[in-house]
Amino acid sequence: MKTFNQKIMAIVFVFIGIMLLLVNIGVISLEIKAYFVTYYPVLIVLFGLKLLIDTLFFHKRALFLSLFLLAFGGLLLIDRVGYIEFQFHMFWKLWPLLIVYFGMKLFVNKRPVKIRFTKENEEFNDVFDTYDESDEDVNWKGNSTKRVITIGDMKMNKQNWAVEPLSVWNVVGDYYFDFSKAYIPDKETCIQIKGVVADLKMLVPEDLPIKVSAKVKVGHLNILGNTSEGKGNKLYYESENYNEASRKLNIVLDMKIGDVRIDRV
Repeated sequence: MKTFNQKIMAIVFVFIGIMLLLVNIGVISLEIKAYFVTYYPVLIVLFGLKLLIDTLFFHKRALFLSLFLLAFGGLLLIDRVGYIEFQFHMFWKLWPLLIVYFGMKLFVNKRPVKIRFTKENEEFNDVFDTYDESDEDVNWKGNSTKRVITIGDMKMNKQNWAVEPLSVWNVVGDYYFDFSKAYIPDKETCIQIKGVVADLKMLVPEDLPIKVSAKVKVGHLNILGNTSEGKGNKLYYESENYNEASRKLNIVLDMKIGDVRIDRV
């Protein structure tokens, strides 16, 4: 069922489309055409303002759309009065609003922003590629793996929290995993974290076999006392009894900028 906002937005787009069509085929006079071309951005601004009010006071989820429409319509109006040059086809220049949106979400949300994908979302498969494509024995893209995009902090340190296959693509945030407090199933569990900027710390039990493949383009790596820092850092660690063990962790880390530390407890 369509929401009220969706219906209003559909009406606005249909109206603008019909008006532009009539202008192009010459049905509308030049005077009406000039009036419409000058003032149609007002409709965009008003609709963006309505969405922003709904978001702030009625807990609707339309923050990004409201910011985009307000900025887009506002720039079109400023163009009309001659202060700047901004045309309808230049909407792509507003992509920095995504950064503004993510920043605002970090301020208003205590929990990390998460976008979940199921196996049907094949267009995002390239985001969740493995660190080492030759490692074919691990099914990172299987439907048993929880796959999320995060913005913000993630803490997994509650008593008896359940470890399950996880693939995370991080934009920016801090991550803390305490596997000494976790329930770890009797099998190989794959944990993959990739992203842009992250500060990550993991604690693993002394008796738990692990395999770690870590890569940070700029930053610091410390994997059980093995360190690397600067640019183009890579570290690999594998417990001696990893292949024979049934209960174990396969950890893959790939960051653009980050500080990674894994310790035994």
